[in-house]
Amino acid sequence: MKLMTGLLSVMIFSASAKMPGFDIYVGDVELHDNRLKVSHLKALTKRSEYDNQPLFMPDGDTLLYTAALTSKKDGQKDGQKDGQKDGQKRVQMAEQTDSIFVSLKTGQVSNLTNSIESEYSPTLMPAGKSFSVIRAADNKQKLWRYPLNPEKQFSELASELLTNINPVGYHAWVDSNRVMLFVLGEPNTLQLVDIQTQTSQVLDENIGPSLFAIPLSSLMSYTASIGKGEDIQWQLKSYHPETGQIERLTTLPSGAYYYAWAGNGYAIAAVDSILMQWDKTNTDKGWQTFADVSDVCPKGVTRLATNSNNSKIALVCSL
Repeated sequence: MKLMTGLLSVMIFSASAKMPGFDIYVGDVELHDNRLKVSHLKALTKRSEYDNQPLFMPDGDTLLYTAALTSKKDGQKDGQKDGQKDGQKRVQMAEQTDSIFVSLKTGQVSNLTNSIESEYSPTLMPAGKSFSVIRAADNKQKLWRYPLNPEKQFSELASELLTNINPVGYHAWVDSNRVMLFVLGEPNTLQLVDIQTQTSQVLDENIGPSLFAIPLSSLMSYTASIGKGEDIQWQLKSYHPETGQIERLTTLPSGAYYYAWAGNGYAIAAVDSILMQWDKTNTDKGWQTFADVSDVCPKGVTRLATNSNNSKIALVCSL
């Protein structure tokens, strides 16, 4: 699929720093003898740009992800520099990100945000009619909402959800009124925010980027670090939004930074190109290897995602 925007040949361009490249692979996954099995991995994206943060929709056959595209930004008039005629504008080409919708059945691809700003971490909102993103603009990172309709673009109907919390890195919805946020700072903090009252509560600090609702439960999850440098460990924790109880579940495998939840309730993570699972109902087994995907992701896997019925898996592969 080709996602790059067209360029006007009469413009003069100034390139910006390039984002790191990632590709997304999608395949089948099934549970066999209490172990996940991955097969038929195919490239969903195949380019050198940033394609990342996949999220399956409830139907299991469509997903959202973040893609870096190239946008044009008018610069100031700069006389006759670089062969320009007097008064001609310089147009800067800058990478920015949009939220992309793709159907695995039909191949339909739609840019849902299509803005000059950057949007990250597309996340379905509880009602299912909108999705939320982290929108980066004016040196701020805030939580915004977009209507969800792959047939149309509604960038003019986007709305800011939180006005007083910045910079936000990642988020996960607890319910229609409450959202968990990764808020950047010294240290990074986990905050529970009420959208209606615009009030927040700090739950933990030194947290990681992966925030999720735990399948088959009423709990949320996140990671928090202990130690530093080569000795750092990422503890996987649960949070009960009604009681406020926080519990350590396990520690991610050494070398793992991201994690996700499979539809059957297994935690999954990657160490280089090795995929590992952890069964919260049988913790004595610890983390177990369930796939080696070095044939398609030789430089390693970062983020992972599965659909709710545990039939599809998405892997983000480093380039």
